[in-house]
Amino acid sequence: MKKRTGITAIILTISILLTGCGGKTVEQKNDSLSFYFLSNGNDPWYMAAKENVLETYPDIETDLKWWSATQYLMLFSRERQDTDITPLQEYYDKITADLRKDQAGDIVMGDATYIEWPEATPPDWYKLMKNGAFADLNPLAEENGQLDTTTYMKVNSDSVIASEDRWTFVPILDSYLVYQTTRELAEKWGFSLPEPTFEEYPNILSAQMTEFLERCADWVEEHGDDPDAPSIMPDYEFRILKSVVFDVCGLKIADYKTGKVDFDNPTVKWIVEALRTISSDIEDSGLGDQGTYDFEKEAYKQQKYLLYRAYPGQGDTTDDWVSVAVKDINGSYTCHYALRWVAIPASSKNQTIAYDYIQALLEENVVNNGYSWNDVDRGYKPYRDQIPEPSKTSNIVLPSTWQYALSDLFDNYYAGNMETDEFMNQVQKRLEVYITE
Repeated sequence: MKKRTGITAIILTISILLTGCGGKTVEQKNDSLSFYFLSNGNDPWYMAAKENVLETYPDIETDLKWWSATQYLMLFSRERQDTDITPLQEYYDKITADLRKDQAGDIVMGDATYIEWPEATPPDWYKLMKNGAFADLNPLAEENGQLDTTTYMKVNSDSVIASEDRWTFVPILDSYLVYQTTRELAEKWGFSLPEPTFEEYPNILSAQMTEFLERCADWVEEHGDDPDAPSIMPDYEFRILKSVVFDVCGLKIADYKTGKVDFDNPTVKWIVEALRTISSDIEDSGLGDQGTYDFEKEAYKQQKYLLYRAYPGQGDTTDDWVSVAVKDINGSYTCHYALRWVAIPASSKNQTIAYDYIQALLEENVVNNGYSWNDVDRGYKPYRDQIPEPSKTSNIVLPSTWQYALSDLFDNYYAGNMETDEFMNQVQKRLEVYITE
């Protein structure tokens, strides 16, 4: 069995005048503010934003209560834990239950931990939004001013999540689907590299999503049985890839408005077959600590993989490294997804203050001590200063969760226990039930 690791989750409840202990929901007042937050070393960032808000509301008293929970650390192997219960699952379950009861406080936070470390089943943010769980931020923006990141957080490939008519989620950490390798490795093992994105930057390459999958699948078919060849990528990287190729990369499968799915699309069939081919070359490296910088550095030293998520930094070999950005289904933009996001529950009585807090988050220096590779925490600059102008037209998409509701089917298929047509028929039937129930 593959070794799985995770992150540290700290559920932060910030309350003004009244705070629930042990994660209990408290009765809200017009002068109280309650947050449901996750943290991976982000506490100074969250607290700095709170101090910013207090400058606007100086008479508010604060009483901070921290609900700390340990999710499997990326710094330790799973064998060092004495339980299989994931506190992150408790957090997910609590958010879902409290949102349905209109008792979820004033700000809730979601994250994409599930696409890397699936020890917990996340809430279905799409379904919760469709059912009216979150406030529309457009009226708040008209009254209190636009958020600094509005120009790119409201653009999304799925109109259910973000549109000009309704705006609910605010990404605060994000990541691109980009892989790293060296020209030496690619040439040695016959991996076909795509062309540079820009002529003036020869080490920045890009490939449309299906083109990238085809290059990977072709390589696995040729070298997957070679015991001396590296694996195509670490298993946690494959989990990310198979989680984001659909919705994040612009290929919309589930329509939460109509309850229909498009899983008999020939392109979809080709994609799942390519993913199954790639999955046959995915195995545990035995190095542990997957997802950390040290893991990638050691893995490259041992030539364990062909593709990496981060550039490990190998002294004089730096000029040989290339980045391969995976573009959406139409080849228009690099697949770009939210790692963490916030929303204001529709039941909140303090939406203006909550909105001010979100604005403060975007203005404060980001502190992120986790090991997620993202474009937000480099240099600890405010979020609004991190995103370059070209990215303001890109799509930051919330990773979908429907695949996790059908994980048994996907696991059986990738294990080679189902034919493609049977798999797709079963997925289509169950998905139609899932998005309408």
